[in-house]
Amino acid sequence: MRIVHAAARSAIVLVVFATLAACVGAMPPPPDLQVTSPERGLVQGTAGRVVVEGVARPGPSGAVVTRVDVNRVRAALAPDGSFTAEVELPPGATLLETVASAGDGGVATDVRAVQIGELRPVGSSIPRAVTTSLSAASLARLAQAAGPIVASADLAGMLAPLQPMADLGDSLANVKLSITGLSYGDVRFTLVPVEGGLTFTAELDRLDVGATAAYGGVLVIDGSKAVRATADRVTIAGTLAVTPAATSGFTVAIVAPRVGTTNLRLHASGLVGDILDLLNDNLAATIQDVTTRSAALALQPLINQAFGALAGPQRFDVLGQQLELTAAPAAVTFSPAGAAVTLDLAAAIGGSEGSPGYVYTPNGTPTLALGDGVQVGLADDLVNELLAEIHAIGLLDLHLEEDLGVFDTIDIHPTLPPMVSADAADGSLRLVLGDMIASFSDDGTEVIRAALNAQVELQVRRGRTPDEIALEFGSVRLFVNLVDPATGEASGGGAGVADAAAGGIALQLDSLTQFLIKVPVPSVAGVALDRLALRADSGYVVMSGALR
Repeated sequence: MRIVHAAARSAIVLVVFATLAACVGAMPPPPDLQVTSPERGLVQGTAGRVVVEGVARPGPSGAVVTRVDVNRVRAALAPDGSFTAEVELPPGATLLETVASAGDGGVATDVRAVQIGELRPVGSSIPRAVTTSLSAASLARLAQAAGPIVASADLAGMLAPLQPMADLGDSLANVKLSITGLSYGDVRFTLVPVEGGLTFTAELDRLDVGATAAYGGVLVIDGSKAVRATADRVTIAGTLAVTPAATSGFTVAIVAPRVGTTNLRLHASGLVGDILDLLNDNLAATIQDVTTRSAALALQPLINQAFGALAGPQRFDVLGQQLELTAAPAAVTFSPAGAAVTLDLAAAIGGSEGSPGYVYTPNGTPTLALGDGVQVGLADDLVNELLAEIHAIGLLDLHLEEDLGVFDTIDIHPTLPPMVSADAADGSLRLVLGDMIASFSDDGTEVIRAALNAQVELQVRRGRTPDEIALEFGSVRLFVNLVDPATGEASGGGAGVADAAAGGIALQLDSLTQFLIKVPVPSVAGVALDRLALRADSGYVVMSGALR
């Protein structure tokens, strides 16, 4: 299973909340609202109370401001219009929505972003960045798919570093066997999870092993000879041990193998005497060693792929940017229900080294039921680290040239990186684009400036192929506040700003969509998923699906 991003434009539904006098139509004119604290783009180290302060005075109608609310918390409103509210904010990204209501029904709104959490350097390794569960049925599918892959693999090439594989005899007569060719006909595997491991069986039909026998000794003239061993069938049973090996991924070994052969034969024309006896006497043990090692070596990359561990740093070219991923398995556990895997991961995009960092929020342990399917939990810190890197390289900076009458150029610069957060109420996931400053110019002169804030729903659907899942953006709530270029405070005017801002946000989301974020998640060959779901759990983005 691979994560890809679907095309964004068809999925985006923009709902614009423009806090502009020009956009209110028949509504009473809004009061005069100025939020003086916190400043836009606030990054706060710890969760807790944020104090919101400002002034709300009568607008053009003269209607008195009767109340001010901040994220549905009633503010203390003084006779002179000054107000204060204390709002409890969780770790992550939150939009502070301050609403001033006048007696005649006029409403003014100010929206600004707050990110809460520890600032950490980009490119640093994130503990338990990926956690995955694979059901027993998923492992069974993996075993079914592995047989044809192993049968067609270059098994002799995999064994080449281990040569010679057999060193038989003593100083009087000895022979060293180096494998030169190894092939099977049909290959069938089973993988059954049990408490603490995986039981493993293999049936290998039509074994054909080619080797060079180099021999010598006191009683034997030195020489070498090509030999072969064949068998109608080889059966292997044992325990498949899967062990974390840092950035090398997982190592795989067959523990306590029990090997049986049918019609095992040695073809060694021209060899006689002690050397032939040595080969015949050790034939079964040698074949056991060759078959178990080759099966383990062939299964190792499949297990690493399925468990999400890519050996060594992996580099990808994404939209002209170099993305480097370094995964290190932290733990793997087995039970009769399936397997659970945890990976540490570092992700770095070339050119992002100047980033001030990403906002780290503490993670718990997501609940991944080892049921019928595959579940992948991505720490939101992993996604947010990559978003901070994308922000640092300027991928989200926009320069648009379009004649809209009042202005002909739009420049949008995010003051904060986008950040994925969970809705505390229902656990749904959203992308928060906070305090983007949009400058609207005409003939090179800035005429309007606005602060843009947006919340975007995250959804999951089937990808381009049955074994892919795709993240895509859903509906977008966009908030537009005009600001004075000199003071940064709210100002009036702004015909056409909301529509232009909506178009700019759509383009930014399109850029994010096209930036393919590649992370090492399970890729279970031959497994297709239905009933795809996306949820938040303990600081993780959890994707799940049932086996098709």
